[in-house]
Amino acid sequence: MARGPAVNEAASGPPGGPEPGHTALVLSGGGARGAYQVGVMRYIARRRPFARFPILTGVSAGAINASFLAGSADTFEGAVEALAERWLSLSTDRVFRTDMASLARNALRVLLNLGSGGSSLAPRVQGLVETEPLRRFLEGLIDPDAIARNVESGKLRALAISATAFDTGRTITYIQGEPWLETWERVRRRAVHGRITLDHVMASAAIPLFFPAVKLNGRYFGDGSLRQSHPLSPAIHLGADRILAVSSRWHAPVVEPVAQGEAVYPPAAQVLGLLLNSIFLDNLDMDAERLSRVNDLLRRVPHSRRWLLSERPVRLLVLRPSSDIGRVARGYEQSLPRSLRYLLRGLGTRKVPSSDLVSYLMFESEYLEHLIRLGERDAERAWLKIRRFLDGGEVSQADG
Repeated sequence: MARGPAVNEAASGPPGGPEPGHTALVLSGGGARGAYQVGVMRYIARRRPFARFPILTGVSAGAINASFLAGSADTFEGAVEALAERWLSLSTDRVFRTDMASLARNALRVLLNLGSGGSSLAPRVQGLVETEPLRRFLEGLIDPDAIARNVESGKLRALAISATAFDTGRTITYIQGEPWLETWERVRRRAVHGRITLDHVMASAAIPLFFPAVKLNGRYFGDGSLRQSHPLSPAIHLGADRILAVSSRWHAPVVEPVAQGEAVYPPAAQVLGLLLNSIFLDNLDMDAERLSRVNDLLRRVPHSRRWLLSERPVRLLVLRPSSDIGRVARGYEQSLPRSLRYLLRGLGTRKVPSSDLVSYLMFESEYLEHLIRLGERDAERAWLKIRRFLDGGEVSQADG
């Protein structure tokens, strides 16, 4: 479950590795769960310090991680260590305001809007929390000029991050990369060339309902995971023939629970957690299945006839946590700021064993450190499989 960048390590490190230029790192969304990605990459970087991912794509928290890596002038190991330090310096109040006055004000605005009947006098609601602290944090993290320099030097082929346009419901993928890269347009999604800025990253990371939308070129955008039905697609369009994707979904055993006593009506926290899981996690799994089927079909086509097809085989390894991150978050809920903890418990977080809702919103250092360590351990356990993948060998599809 964890090693990714080494597939092209030979490009900037030891000789004799595979040819660089077509390996992509795909980082999914998930709010605070993005720390798990850092742990996975950290172990890989320690084993393969000169690993290179010329194609980087991400949405939401993955867009933050991908944008930082895209702008780093350091080795892969140095870049990931610097990213880990940034994550470990976080606290929830460095991402959004957690004082009771701010939280209560936004909650009151929601209630007033519900009771206003659409009156123009009702206060405007932009999100349940205020994210000015996150913007200040990311100002020191995202450097568009550095991304451009890495593209010009050939270190980076492309960075692609996605956001959702609220006026059309389409997923827009912004590409900063080599100028001859082609864009694409499909149902509900399209790609455009452009300089990726702090606003683009803020838009991609705007968790639905909780974080306010971000204005880009006169239009409002939100989290890129919202309608990103094909999260692997940007990497494929940008020329990747090998993709390492990092998910934050734990694959539980497929066993139906046995009812014990009277069923309890699901609290709001459980429902919201499932909604966020469907936004951040489900699409990657479905897209991995689609790619696996395409690869299986292509294997049945003789090489002499593959030129007739527009599809091409793309190796994929999906890395996932070995533990339920929702249960992990449940154990750290006490470390949340008191005001936020109070409101979340009002939604019923104490009535469920796995607090998925909290797992997305808890940016506390102890919890983030746990996720980073979990990512490192999972990468270590899966290292033989990851190494085969990075060195050009076959691995079981969508494993992790």
